[in-house]
Amino acid sequence: MSSSVPVFEARGVSKLFGPVTALSDVSVTLNRGEIHSIIGENGAGKSTLMNIICGRLAPTTGTLLVDGNETHFRVPKDAQAQGIAIAPQEINLVPDLTVAENIMLGRQLGGAARIDWKATRANATRHLHQVDHTIDPSAKVSALSKAQQQLVQIARAAATEARIIIFDEPTATLTYREEEALLSYIENLAREGRSAFYISHRLEEVRRLSHRITVLRDGRHVGELTPEEATRERMVTLMAGRPPKTGAQPRREIATTETVLEVQGLSRAHEFRDLSFALRKGEILGVSGLIGSGRTEMAKCIFGATRADAGQVRLNGQPVRFDSPLQAIQAGVIYLPEERKQEGIFPLLSIAENTALPTLDRFTGLLHLRNREMLAEVERLAIQMKAKFNSLKDPIVSLSGGNQQKFIIARWLMRDAKVLIMDEPTRGIDVNAKFEIQSVLRRLTEERGLSIIVISSEMEELLDVADRILVMHEGAIKGIVNRSDATQEGLLRLAMS
Repeated sequence: MSSSVPVFEARGVSKLFGPVTALSDVSVTLNRGEIHSIIGENGAGKSTLMNIICGRLAPTTGTLLVDGNETHFRVPKDAQAQGIAIAPQEINLVPDLTVAENIMLGRQLGGAARIDWKATRANATRHLHQVDHTIDPSAKVSALSKAQQQLVQIARAAATEARIIIFDEPTATLTYREEEALLSYIENLAREGRSAFYISHRLEEVRRLSHRITVLRDGRHVGELTPEEATRERMVTLMAGRPPKTGAQPRREIATTETVLEVQGLSRAHEFRDLSFALRKGEILGVSGLIGSGRTEMAKCIFGATRADAGQVRLNGQPVRFDSPLQAIQAGVIYLPEERKQEGIFPLLSIAENTALPTLDRFTGLLHLRNREMLAEVERLAIQMKAKFNSLKDPIVSLSGGNQQKFIIARWLMRDAKVLIMDEPTRGIDVNAKFEIQSVLRRLTEERGLSIIVISSEMEELLDVADRILVMHEGAIKGIVNRSDATQEGLLRLAMS
């Protein structure tokens, strides 16, 4: 990893969106064979910078150089021609095409007259299996999990043979085993002389991978660290402009053994089998497991989004059968999906409208909506959630991911939720916002007696927030461990058993 001239350089780059400054005079370099991480809180300007580097955005001011030569990217194809590719955080695949077709889309092998599909598929398979050997290259993308789709996007970026690859939160959907394989793959790319910009909220993997770490805050370059200098406290302090918040406090003992939700022998063909567990009042039950373990499928079945083939669910001791999510919501059982942007918010509506949508009937007058009452109720819950916002009339997309999640939780508190099932609740959320969400969940169990199921790919998060942790593998429960007895190593052994 040595070169007299950087393979890429951004000098004094700024980006304005109307009156809003997203980036201000940011300079970064990337050397051959280097992994250069860019970290910062949500809204720090990381994605804006990466979108400029890959040609999706043009800088308002500043200069881009490739191999020391000034360049201008009008469209992403210009950047691709210079050997720059991106594996974005948001899924951007063609669902009705196969994995192999997506990986090689626009780069099929063969002559001008016809595509050599055999060679094209072989090339796609080679790149795919370097990233993950368990995904079928002939499968349709629509049949894959979100985590598998993320891995396909990474294989597609690698298949361009780009010299510079931008990885934007590549492990956000992955569990421990897949994450380890991917990080090893990226390290191998660097050994081969390829270079990478790496964005992640997971600070331990940033320290492991990086040759250098650049910190952005409020669109400005505020520091550059070596891995040796990059303690967790130093990184968070630079990111936030203040010392880090502490993680989860020790959980109090659950004061009651009262069971709120009980699952007995729940099975659904090809997804999970014979699942049995109980959720106590005021408890946070963590659910851990590798990709394909059936965690999300179980949650959607309990919520009535799919129907079980066998087994029973009891709510407060009474058998229930939810034939639709609406029935579950009416009973006080709520599911918050992992895809917050696609399935959790209504981007064209305001913060207040997003929060109050399921309870609008409470604020409907004879001739009009009682907006003042609605805004007062949403503001009361926003204060309880410690959410940050300018005006409740602003669009919800103006909020950071962490604050969006707080208002989604508030939405269901307005419906008097009894059981909250949260699927990857802190994905894509920076470390301080993650601690805030965890604190909110603890307060809700202690002050409201809310019972919560947290599905997470981050074992550290489950160890921080859960009272007990249920471990799944290939659709079956492999064990339920008390927080006091749980370790990452022990959970991983169960998940891979």
